[in-house]
Amino acid sequence: MAAAVLYRWRLKPGRDDDFREAWAEGTRRIHESCGSYGASLHQAEDGIYWSYALWPSEAARTRCFSENDWFSQDCFVTMQDCIEERFEETRLEVINNKLDFPGDTHDVPLMTTKRLVLRRIAESDAKALFPALSDPDTMYYWSSGPMSSLAEVRRYLRWNAGGEGVRCWAFARATDPDDAMGWVILMDRRAGVAEIGYILRPDSRGQGFAREAVSQVLHFAFETLGLRRISADTDPDNAGSIRLLENLGFQQEGRLRAEWETHIGVRDSLIFAKVATSRN
Repeated sequence: MAAAVLYRWRLKPGRDDDFREAWAEGTRRIHESCGSYGASLHQAEDGIYWSYALWPSEAARTRCFSENDWFSQDCFVTMQDCIEERFEETRLEVINNKLDFPGDTHDVPLMTTKRLVLRRIAESDAKALFPALSDPDTMYYWSSGPMSSLAEVRRYLRWNAGGEGVRCWAFARATDPDDAMGWVILMDRRAGVAEIGYILRPDSRGQGFAREAVSQVLHFAFETLGLRRISADTDPDNAGSIRLLENLGFQQEGRLRAEWETHIGVRDSLIFAKVATSRN
C-alpha cells in the first residue's frame, strides 16, 4: 500500500535558494536510487517549507534510508545547513490519491538530426526503454540497479517526463519515432548552469546515436537557452561514457571520492563540464 510522509522546516534567513536547489537534487537521487513516486515542495505564508513525499510502501521508504547514507552526501549536508528548525515528520497512509503530476513547465521542443528525432519523453516509452533499464550491463554504473518490471520503468520515467527543472528528450530513428532508443536529460542546477545525462538501449550501441542526440541537446542548450555551463557526472570506470563526453568537448574537472552509494557499492564520481566559450 502506498505511503506518504509530510516534512516541515523553517530555514535560516537568506538560505531559500540553496535549500531549494539541494532539495531538488536530493529528491532526484532518492527517486533514481529507490524508486520513490517523487515529492513536492511548498512554502506557506508564514515561510515554513512543507514537503510531501510519496512511496510505493512504508517498507520501500524504510529500506531506502537504511541502505543509503543520504545525509553524508553534499546536497543533504547543504539542506541541513539551511535549516533553522525541523518539525516532527508525519507519516500518512494514502487512502485516495487523485493528484496528477502537473508536469514540467519547461519547453521540450521537437528536434531532428540527420538520423534521429528527439521529442519529449513519456511514460508510454516504458516498453521501448525497458531493454535499457533492465539490462545489467547498461545499469551497472547507474545509481540504481536493473529494473524488473514495466511498472517500475513507468514510475521512473514519470520524473523524467515531468520533474521540476527538467527537460528530457527520448530519441528515436526518424523512420520510427515511437521506438525510443534512449534519452537525453537536461537538469537545471542554477541560472545559466545545467547537468546532462543520457542512456542508450543495448541494441543501439556502436552506431553513434547517443553522440548525435547529446550533441543536438548541447546545441539547443547553448544556442537557444543561452546556458554558460553544462556538467556531467560519471563513474571513473565507465569508459564508454567518458569517451562520449571527451569526444563532445567536455573537460574533466575533478574527482569526488565516495560520492555515490549504489547497487555495486560506494563509488567515486568524475565531474566533466563544457562551457559556452569552448563550443566547437
